[in-house]
Amino acid sequence: MKDHKDPHLNHQDDLQAENNLLKVKLQLEHGMQMDHTTELDPQLENQWLKSVYAFEQQFKHAGRLSVYEYIGRPAFRRWDSLTSEEVGKELQKIHVIMENNGVQLDCICQYEDAVIYKFITEELFQHEMDDMRGCGMTSHFIYEEFHPNHDHDLRNQTNRFVRAIFTSSWGEFDEVLLAQKVSCSGEDHDRAHISAFIKTFQEAHASFRLRQSYVTDVVIDPSLINANVNMSLSVTAKMKQGDRIRYEGVCSLHFYREHDYWSISGFHIPGLTRDIR
Repeated sequence: MKDHKDPHLNHQDDLQAENNLLKVKLQLEHGMQMDHTTELDPQLENQWLKSVYAFEQQFKHAGRLSVYEYIGRPAFRRWDSLTSEEVGKELQKIHVIMENNGVQLDCICQYEDAVIYKFITEELFQHEMDDMRGCGMTSHFIYEEFHPNHDHDLRNQTNRFVRAIFTSSWGEFDEVLLAQKVSCSGEDHDRAHISAFIKTFQEAHASFRLRQSYVTDVVIDPSLINANVNMSLSVTAKMKQGDRIRYEGVCSLHFYREHDYWSISGFHIPGLTRDIR
């Protein structure tokens, strides 16, 4: 009797067997758990698993070399030999060479061309990276990871904190803005107590309208351990009972830096601070 098995089913079985083998190899050789991929189409899963395995194999055997070596050791001029007109053109050339070799520098804030050119040629070029190359692969570096912009970070943290109070529901993600101990209304409180109070404050209101919030000044201690930020605030709110109220004035936030991260260790917020016990 002839075997009338569906060849499509045999192909699917072969694919599934190969996928299972790839998962085992990824687990044994690279310590990866791949159970979640079973929801994919077997053909797509096979392609994805092969690409992951190829990447992991390349990473496993990749060497280390400087960024300068990685992009082919291009000729460049020293930053202090360039005029202000020349530095922009030379920086553009360097960016093109880097991007053509799968390397990109990102900046969160704006800086003068001379600052970035000097950083690339004197610091980034010496930085070591994995010798990993592939179609569409780009290694990203962030300037602020080498030179933190504390003024930007403090302004960002202040805005996040105020908006978390007056434009959304306070949650666990917002708690990371706070230090373990926070000074408020002349007393120290733990993070959990502050979070509970903010939630109670929000629940007492039907709505908030953040009319104005902008940072007026940032003062950073030379030790880079403590900082103070002031913000001008204006909020209109509606209480659950229907009464309307306005909170406005100066927000004052004190920050403490630990493990390269700024946390709020004290604050005064119009309308909020007065009732914390």
